[in-house]
Amino acid sequence: MSAPIVGRGERLRSIAPILLLLIIGACADPTTGVTITERTSAVGAVVASSTPIATAIGNITGYGVDDGGTIVGPSGGLPWSIAGDGHTVGGKNAADAPVVWTATSPAGPWTEHEIPDLGFGGAVRAIASDANGPPVVMTGNVWTNGTNKTPARWSPCTDGPPECVNGWRLSTVPLTPPITEAWGQDINPGGMIVGMEGTGCCRAAFWDANNVQSILQPLVAGAAAAAWGLNDAGTIIVGQSNDVAVAWVRASTSVDFASVAPIRLEAPKTCKGTGTSIAYAVNPDFVTSGTVVGQACGLPVAWNVDVAVSPASIVKVVLPSTGRSTSGEARSINRSTSLSLYRIVGAVNGAGAYWTNF
Repeated sequence: MSAPIVGRGERLRSIAPILLLLIIGACADPTTGVTITERTSAVGAVVASSTPIATAIGNITGYGVDDGGTIVGPSGGLPWSIAGDGHTVGGKNAADAPVVWTATSPAGPWTEHEIPDLGFGGAVRAIASDANGPPVVMTGNVWTNGTNKTPARWSPCTDGPPECVNGWRLSTVPLTPPITEAWGQDINPGGMIVGMEGTGCCRAAFWDANNVQSILQPLVAGAAAAAWGLNDAGTIIVGQSNDVAVAWVRASTSVDFASVAPIRLEAPKTCKGTGTSIAYAVNPDFVTSGTVVGQACGLPVAWNVDVAVSPASIVKVVLPSTGRSTSGEARSINRSTSLSLYRIVGAVNGAGAYWTNF
């Protein structure tokens, strides 16, 4: 059945060709799993007492997970994030246009809505939600022409076209040299954005709610850096510098992130050969302690971090596999306040997975 078109790009169709959602929150978690010996990095303090449990989720890499445990990942188009209540997913469609998909429940049916760009496409990379779960702001990028990308901030609106399209209004983030193009990778409910010039290149940046830009310090002067995740309080950024997973931690929002030196989450030369590590996400409700997720030496990992002590306590937990191969990555983590639904999502053993009890 062909999909009706309503206005600019509101296409009604099944979500299946575009993305996959797994509604894990309604299901019981397994009582058994693959166990491992947990390791700490050289900067670790104590070994975590829990043993993670890995569960395979099929042909989907978990890119996002909501507070109820619903997991979203790519299958055709590219969804990046899901709102806390599980009713809105953001990403881009096959035409490289920024979109949200919405549904009254995670079970669907889902409706795709193209949202404003500058006429050259873009992508939603992160959704920030309020305490009850609905989305309050999103970030990603739009293309200013055929080649240059700029961070974007989309806010809900109700006043209609031309600025308000399918319930969202676009504002772009002005860039300050030496950064001339970048994208927003994560955003918190206050509208603070973190991002980068490129995934493995150049500079990591933070933009406050008023678009004031701060370039994050690399581990080594002149080294590349990338910022991937941000907590709700706006005090912790995670990412990578000089091929090492790092966190930038400030005492309060009155401290300029540009003055903050990164903290290594991995000790130097942990990986053999050319192996690297990267931190992709931090649980949104991290205040003084919490969990950062990513990969180290090609393995999915979680770092349990406590910044209330000095130096920070960092305990690395290698997440178990669901099969023979241990290669993989952890891409996202939800809020720790719903402990029964607290999980990390990503991929291992060549397929999607989620982890509990970490």
